[in-house]
Amino acid sequence: MRRDFPRCIALRRVLSALPIGTFISILLGTGHSFAAEPAQPARYHIEQPSQGMAQALQAIGRQTSTSILFEPETVQGRIARPVSGRLSPIDAIKAALQGSGMTVEQMPNGAVVVKPAPAPAGPTTPTGRSPRAGGGDQPAAGPTADEGERGPARDAGPTQELTRVEVTGSRLKRLDAEGPAPVNVYTREDIDKSGQPNLQRFLASLTEVSASAGEGGFATTLGQGTVQLRGLPLGSTLVLINGRKVQGVGSFTGNVFNLNLIPMAAVERVEVVPLGSSAVYGGDALAGVVNVILKKAINGQSLTARLGSGRGFSDGSLSLATGGQTADGEFLLMASYSRSTPLNMKERDFFTDGDYRRFGGTDARLNYCVPGTVRSVSGNLPGLGAAVAAIPQRASGQPLQLTDFQATAGTQNLCNVWASGGGMALVHGYETLAVHALGEHRLFGNWWAFGEVTHARDRMQASGIGLRLNNVTVPATNPFNPFGVAVNVTTSLDPENGTEGLSRQTNFTRALVGVRGDLGAGWDAEVSASTASDRGGSQSWNEAVNASARTAALASTDPATALNPFSSGRMATDTVLRGIWSDNLRRSVGRKDQLAAQVRGTLFKLPAGSVDTVLGAEAAHDVYDVTTTVATRGTRESSSVYAEARAPLLKGGGDGVAGWSLAALTVAARRDHYSDFGSANTYQGGLEVRPFRSLLIRASAASSFKPPTILQTHVPDVTYQAATYRMTDPARGGELITSGTVLRTTNHDLAPEHGRARGIGAVWEPEGWRGTRFSVTHWDMRIRDMIALLATQSALDYEGLFPGLVTRAPASNGQPGVVTSVKSTEVNFGRVDVAGTDVEAAYAWKNSVGRLTVSAGATRTGEYRVVLAPGAAAVDRLGRRFIDYWAPQWKGRLSLGLEQGRWSVGVTSRYVGGYKDTGTSERRLGDFWMHDLAGNVDIKKLWPDLLPGFKTATLGASIANLSNREPQFAQGAPYYDITQADWRGRYLSVRLSLDW
Repeated sequence: MRRDFPRCIALRRVLSALPIGTFISILLGTGHSFAAEPAQPARYHIEQPSQGMAQALQAIGRQTSTSILFEPETVQGRIARPVSGRLSPIDAIKAALQGSGMTVEQMPNGAVVVKPAPAPAGPTTPTGRSPRAGGGDQPAAGPTADEGERGPARDAGPTQELTRVEVTGSRLKRLDAEGPAPVNVYTREDIDKSGQPNLQRFLASLTEVSASAGEGGFATTLGQGTVQLRGLPLGSTLVLINGRKVQGVGSFTGNVFNLNLIPMAAVERVEVVPLGSSAVYGGDALAGVVNVILKKAINGQSLTARLGSGRGFSDGSLSLATGGQTADGEFLLMASYSRSTPLNMKERDFFTDGDYRRFGGTDARLNYCVPGTVRSVSGNLPGLGAAVAAIPQRASGQPLQLTDFQATAGTQNLCNVWASGGGMALVHGYETLAVHALGEHRLFGNWWAFGEVTHARDRMQASGIGLRLNNVTVPATNPFNPFGVAVNVTTSLDPENGTEGLSRQTNFTRALVGVRGDLGAGWDAEVSASTASDRGGSQSWNEAVNASARTAALASTDPATALNPFSSGRMATDTVLRGIWSDNLRRSVGRKDQLAAQVRGTLFKLPAGSVDTVLGAEAAHDVYDVTTTVATRGTRESSSVYAEARAPLLKGGGDGVAGWSLAALTVAARRDHYSDFGSANTYQGGLEVRPFRSLLIRASAASSFKPPTILQTHVPDVTYQAATYRMTDPARGGELITSGTVLRTTNHDLAPEHGRARGIGAVWEPEGWRGTRFSVTHWDMRIRDMIALLATQSALDYEGLFPGLVTRAPASNGQPGVVTSVKSTEVNFGRVDVAGTDVEAAYAWKNSVGRLTVSAGATRTGEYRVVLAPGAAAVDRLGRRFIDYWAPQWKGRLSLGLEQGRWSVGVTSRYVGGYKDTGTSERRLGDFWMHDLAGNVDIKKLWPDLLPGFKTATLGASIANLSNREPQFAQGAPYYDITQADWRGRYLSVRLSLDW
């Protein structure tokens, strides 16, 4: 009955077969740390002649794998200087720009911006600012001595623990870091510093993620990693890998992607668009988009090891990588292994006693104990004078006598059923082995071929609660019944008889090939083909119960074949137990094949600048095949065309500073067609206004949709007897329906869910004050035509609202005919309205110790209203706990960090605002802080001679939930809020990164 984690036997054999000298050599040659602050920049051998500036910058970017951003019109007609030697990317760019009147600026994420050099600054004022025409100020040419110590930091380092980096939020290439819609970018350093064990928990800690699906046995996702932006329904957040869609994983319900399948070692950053929009990436983006960007390349080898531990569980990971870059291409090959042990309820004192009256709740204890409780069928138990008695504890194999019950007569054994057996999982255990590879090669000129492959084998498991007997009748013939008459027993079986539990296995493969290059005249093109598939299944241990076999075992007169419900140990032989309890199996396959093509360039020019556009098309084939007690197979063909354009309306910069767009308009449109339900049209529009370079005022509006899942459009027909549903017919005076059928079937008129989103806000990042940022965004989203399985009684109560679901016999005597059939199917009904405001502030300065950063961010949700049932009033889910989707009014975070060059340390405090418990309860939950501590030490900078031969060596440590705060009591099983809880408690992790 025990399920152990499969071991990576092949990997261990390979490692054990290596001589120790060979193994050390491998470690010495595999160590790129991906540290936030490498000791020195990578250098490349670059030889290129004098040529057009645009061509020179593109060549340097290709060879060094550096993102170089510039406006085409600013470099038009400029000639780059020759570049020769072994140079860092910045040095190579500076060499090409010499004498061109252009300057370079490196962004926090490593991207490089090339732009015209500003005009020389005038005389400085005592504050370090030069006079500006019209009485305004512009940043001085350089910092004053005073500012170098105490003023705002002017370097390009990260300004806060959750660093903003340059992104586009669209398919257009652009220079500005911020666009018309908010895009939050979190680097690998942010993920590591958070101290969170996986991508799901990191995303759940963000302010824009109001609630999550939870973890463990009470979660709704079978242990899969998911994200719910704004706390909106599961499946309404689109997940991308490198900007491309992936399929929902077959081991769940086909509408979410399992984030645990992405190798954490390969993640470079995560981009979050917290507003619904489908015009850019297509369906499923009702709540927004989470784009996971994988590492692109390294120059050398790498080794990263991580260990984490908390009370009752542990985890760890190891990754090895190698990569290289030349003028004609690059490659990356990475292998990673991670493992975590499960955390069960037995490991937390909160669950050992199910009497929650100590928290002002109810006594949730039941008779599911080891041993349990016996009751008489009628009257008192023989010889006891009581109708109930706790079964005494006896060593396994020792039979009970009637006299053993004298001391327990009139009492019961009471326990928390969820802590029985192995205990319900609070966090599942995982084991993942993954390989990630990519490469790019120049074909000719500026045309390149590229490819990516990711393969992951993910195994999840956790034992569950004990097997149970609920008030079963034990006949007098049972050889272990000491009462001589039939009695009823409620008990939980000792774990040696087996437990419930869950295991899941998934093989995930994603492959991509394509070509990209320049078409000339400022246009480029890309064509790609990809496939993503998962194959696996899940096993629910001892979930199926054979009632006939159970009854026979209880009635057996032979001790070898009888079930002993009075035992505190083994109750029967394995043969008997397996005949009663058996596993439920689920086998699944999901696959998505895609073709995509796009062209991008300047459509024409306006007085304020060029109008850039993207035109593209996509086609996809989806397959979903799942087998449980019935088999469901569905396929889907889809295609789309889209366009996006950005037009500058007004040009700024008349004071001699390099120009910028005072105002710009971005528009996008997309049409998607699906073979199984029809088409959807979506749009997106955004306006940017920049009164001056450092201030952006923006507004956006977009539409979105979520297609029905393949499971919803391919429901196999199953017929049930209507009498078992206890339905009444309102059209016939509430008459009880005793005949006819209920047909579970597909609704062929099912349409997609639709959404609308709007946002308006401002971002201010004062020039010269690197590390200072203020932003505010007000947003609102409206979701309509939500898809849900309609209750059969609702189909009768609102027969006119859902035509075709109820079939009747011919009318007679002026009355509607009797119901002959009711369809049980998905329908489009319901809506969600949610709105709120995001705010952020960050500030950084230098002192004699180092660079100090302070940042704060918060989301205030002001509206969350839901209508799910016909004729029902809107339900206010703002600040009221629900098990699926809702939002607390406040969620925020404060960060404080200090960087010295050789080391860094930071503290982050996460806040969840107060909210009420479920239903009509007035119990107050939330209103708590959790504190995280993280630090890094650059070993090579502190002790240069300690590890000879290594380029960088970084040791990092973090403690999540420093104060060891546990989740709060909430009414109703499992007696805590799964959407906000993390039972890991204080969690320590240590990470070592070596770079060669």
